[in-house]
Amino acid sequence: MTEIILTSDQVQLFSSATDGVVFCDANGSVVVRVLPIPTAEEHATIAEARRRLASDQSRIPSATVLERIGAREIG
Repeated sequence: MTEIILTSDQVQLFSSATDGVVFCDANGSVVVRVLPIPTAEEHATIAEARRRLASDQSRIPSATVLERIGAREIG
């Protein structure tokens, strides 16, 4: 695996990032995007979503959801 050594300033920026980090080359072109590690709560939410997708329970069509959201914004 290739190892890249960061400066102390880069380590601080990388360590304090909460929304991920985008690494760019000298021309500003994106080389790679690094997403943050999910928290335990996010892992639980993902697991629950996967469980629901795998179940036979009925789902609400997206058109119905969007219609309900629109009605709330107007009313």
